[in-house]
Amino acid sequence: MEGTGRALVQRVTAVVRAKQFLVFFAIGLYALDVSVPLLSARLRLDEPFLQLLQHAQGPLADAATRPGLPLLALFAADLLLRTWLRAGYLRSLTGAFHFGAASGGQYVRLLALLALLDAAAAGAIWATKLGGGQTIVVVALVGLLALSLALAYADYAIVLSGAGPLRAIALSWRTVRLHFGPTVLLLLMVTLASGLATGLVASAASGSLAGALPLLLMQCVVVGGVAFVADVTLLVLYLATVESGQLTRR
Repeated sequence: MEGTGRALVQRVTAVVRAKQFLVFFAIGLYALDVSVPLLSARLRLDEPFLQLLQHAQGPLADAATRPGLPLLALFAADLLLRTWLRAGYLRSLTGAFHFGAASGGQYVRLLALLALLDAAAAGAIWATKLGGGQTIVVVALVGLLALSLALAYADYAIVLSGAGPLRAIALSWRTVRLHFGPTVLLLLMVTLASGLATGLVASAASGSLAGALPLLLMQCVVVGGVAFVADVTLLVLYLATVESGQLTRR
C-alpha cells in the first residue's frame, strides 16, 4: 500500500513537471469563474464593487431573481465557453495541447454535467433564501458538497473515458469510494483556498474594481495554481483506478 502511494505521488509529480505550463490554463478557467458572477451581479444590482463581491451568486441564480435576456444570455455563454475550455484543459493534461472538446458528442455530454452542477449550485443558493433558518442553509450546503464530492471524477470519465453523463456519475462515485480520503482532502483544499482568497480580497480591496484588480489577479493566480495541482492529482487517481481494472469490477 505504501509503495502504491509512493508511485502515485511520483506520477503526480511527473505530470505536474511535464504539464506545468497548463497552470496558466487553470488560472484562466478560475478567472472565468470569478469574473462571470461579478458581471452577473452587476447586471442585477447597481451597487459598488465590494457589495457586488459580497452578493455575487452566478448568472443562473441571478436570472431567477431578475429574469431577463441579458442574464440568461450570460449564463448560456458562460456555460458553453466553460464546457469547451474544460474539455480542452483535461485533454491537454493527458496529451497534446487542446483548446476544446474532441467531438461534438463529448462536448454535449460534458455540457450536460456542468449544467447539472450549475443548477445544483443555484438551487442551493435559493434554498438558503427561502426562509427556514439555519437548518435550510446547512442542508443546502451539505447537499451541494455531497453532490460535488460524488461527481468529483465525472468530467474525467466523460473526457478521458468517453462515458455518458449517467455512466460518468457511476464511475465517479466508484472512484470516490476507492479514494475517499484523498478526494475529500483535495476538494477541501481547493474550497478553502478559494474561500480564503475571496475573503481576503473582500476585506482588503478598495471600493472600486480598479483598486481591487491587483488583488483579484493575485487570487486567480494562487487559487488557479492550487486547482491545477488538485486536478492533476485527481486525474492521476482516476487513471490509476481505470488501469487497475477496479472500475469494471462489480
